[in-house]
Amino acid sequence: MSEVTAVIVQESAKISCNFEQVEKALQDRLSEYKGAVFTEDSKAMAKKHVASLRAQKKTFQDNLKDEKKRYMEPWERFESQAKALIAMYDEPIDLINGQVQEFEAKRIERKRELIAGIYGELVPESLRDYIPLTSIYDRKWENATTKEKDIRNEISGLTDRTQKDLATIQGMDSEAVEKAMDVYRKRLDLSEAMACISSYENQKKEILAKEQERQRREEEERARREERERILAEQRAKEEKEAALRKAEMEKQEALRRAEEEKAEALRMADLARQEGRSGKGCCSGAGKSRSGTGSNR
Repeated sequence: MSEVTAVIVQESAKISCNFEQVEKALQDRLSEYKGAVFTEDSKAMAKKHVASLRAQKKTFQDNLKDEKKRYMEPWERFESQAKALIAMYDEPIDLINGQVQEFEAKRIERKRELIAGIYGELVPESLRDYIPLTSIYDRKWENATTKEKDIRNEISGLTDRTQKDLATIQGMDSEAVEKAMDVYRKRLDLSEAMACISSYENQKKEILAKEQERQRREEEERARREERERILAEQRAKEEKEAALRKAEMEKQEALRRAEEEKAEALRMADLARQEGRSGKGCCSGAGKSRSGTGSNR
């Protein structure tokens, strides 16, 4: 079937207008109006001139629109026929393209099955949580120009890298390994996972240093408190000892005072007894003399 190509041929058309004549007339009028001065008396004439100019302007604009419409009528008829022909191309295009797209869809489906098979073959179960097919899937793998070997190399390389990265993370002696694994699972970025561990360890060091500083301060405070308590205890003991000595001294002085008082009392009683004894002897001697005198008188 021979091809028939649409060929558009345009014949020159001529449109004319007395541009020069109208332009000269307008220039002459403009020269007149530039030097004109209208007054209250000539106001009516001025309005008449304005109305005349506007009417001429409108006539020219309407004429231009009408002539453009007449000029475009052949083109509009031509364009309508051309668009009808263009629309006729769509039917065979859609018919053929529909089958082509169906073939392409089947080819892509087979390619997707191939990709899924390669993924299942190369990616162990333990890694599929980190590199699920939906996350690593590359649309270019579906292209007819992308070879199976290239797909295998990409998935195999990603698998090897993931295994090495996970081994590196798990080899870290840190309590943040599980958290780092979660970070790696989301981003597949070893540097971010290692940064997570580094951040945790730095925070841990800071917390430990703060705790050690707190314990040191508490120990110093405890030592100062114990020293104050020791000093207070010694002071109390000293005060109690001094109080006991003062009490003992007071008791001693009180005992001495009582002893002196008792001694003085004993001496006083002894003196009193001696005095009473002397008084008794005197009385007995007088009585004897009295009895002796009485007998003599008898």
